[in-house]
Amino acid sequence: VYCDGVANSTGGVATIIGSGSAIIAQNNLSLTAVDLPFSTTGYMIVSRDEAFVPNPGGSQGNLCIGGATGRYLGQVGNSGFFGSFTTTIDVLAIPQSSGAVAALPGETFRFQVWYRDANPTVTSNFTRGYAVTFQ
Repeated sequence: VYCDGVANSTGGVATIIGSGSAIIAQNNLSLTAVDLPFSTTGYMIVSRDEAFVPNPGGSQGNLCIGGATGRYLGQVGNSGFFGSFTTTIDVLAIPQSSGAVAALPGETFRFQVWYRDANPTVTSNFTRGYAVTFQ
């Protein structure tokens, strides 16, 4: 975990927890966003580059990725009653602005979830940044 987040309407800061493996040959990585507001929607974003942009586009959170950014639009999640959702990462097809790419050994990708929030009015927020170095 890198790059601090901003408290959301639950009073906590949303975080990503990784499970599975960063070994490319296993292609078994899942990232779960936790401590989200209940029944909110969001999706994972990804980049090779780290950045720090406070309040991008009027969001209340911090954007912790920069450069070519990909979005997991096919896996829009809903946090439901538990305030979490999981995104499955296909390490052979990580979305980028120019199309999907395969992760290479030693390469680091940075992930965040961009989600809707109401704190105190309707806005959006981001989880803390989460970096994965693939092997």
